[in-house]
Amino acid sequence: MKHKQHTLLTQWLPTLLLLMLLPSGSLTAASRGISLEPITKPPAPSFISGRYRALVVGNDNYRDPQKRWPSLKTAVAGARAMADMLKNRYGFDDVQLLENATRREMLIALDELGRDVLPNDNVLVYYAGHGFLDSETGKGYWVPVDAVGTDKTTFLRNSSIRDELNTIAARGRHTLLIADSCFSGSLLRSGTRSLPPQTNSARYYQKVAQKKSVQIMAAGGVEYVDDNYRSTGHSPFTHFLLNELEYSDQPLLTVSELSQNVEKAVANNVSQVPETGVLQGAGDELGEFIFINVDVSVSGVPTEQVKVKVNITPTETPKNRPETVEKSAPAALPESIVPDTVPDLLPMPTL
Repeated sequence: MKHKQHTLLTQWLPTLLLLMLLPSGSLTAASRGISLEPITKPPAPSFISGRYRALVVGNDNYRDPQKRWPSLKTAVAGARAMADMLKNRYGFDDVQLLENATRREMLIALDELGRDVLPNDNVLVYYAGHGFLDSETGKGYWVPVDAVGTDKTTFLRNSSIRDELNTIAARGRHTLLIADSCFSGSLLRSGTRSLPPQTNSARYYQKVAQKKSVQIMAAGGVEYVDDNYRSTGHSPFTHFLLNELEYSDQPLLTVSELSQNVEKAVANNVSQVPETGVLQGAGDELGEFIFINVDVSVSGVPTEQVKVKVNITPTETPKNRPETVEKSAPAALPESIVPDTVPDLLPMPTL
């Protein structure tokens, strides 16, 4: 009998010890702690479909043997900050970041992006670096880090950029180019899109989300732009762009709303005027690229106690590109999102 009791005690002793070590509230449904399941981003409004993709390029380290293109200080930092903002605050699940890209690398990235885009996708291309405008021909260019002096065959022509954006726009629903470089306005069709009334209404968001858009935000028109604004580590344009994206309290934010505030802030502080418009001939139907704010917060919970990693797994995976994004997430989600000329080329210290 004693042997049998000893055997039972030996079998049940580990379980009893485990139960004794558990916190007193662990066995009840209620708990003082927070239990979180892995989640994806908050659901978008029903009228917004497709994935959010971005190609973000920042060029600082120019290696021109003729020394016509000095290195920049803030283009890479701006690109990194933009990529982080898009992923962590606005739920972009396909973000490719290129730093100090050559002409070939930029063209390959644009071409691959155009091949990956699916119907209804929302695609953003951001470029920060040197730009050039030929005063004789009026042709504009992006300047890759392997550009050589005034040899324009080593630049990336506006016409090539337009071709790539046309391909993206033909396949997707909404396309947005943000160019933070000198003479970036040379990509724009003449004239800009005005801000429609009552843009915060649900009817307006639904209307513009369903129409195709091919929009451009440019740091300046046909002018030079600054590299470092008041030691912020960013150009004036990117500084105020990131500010507007960071501090917007709107669950949905259109490019028209965003650009209006950015243009005012930049023009009020530096001698450059950003411009916004559409890419001519690319099929724009007066739709709008809409940013969806997925950043949420929970009050009353110490941040060090909330550590959850989220894996965003897309339903369709583009070829040759990693698509799982791992990031920290807040403790809870909102119940819903309710939408209610220019001189010849000279050394320049600017973008």
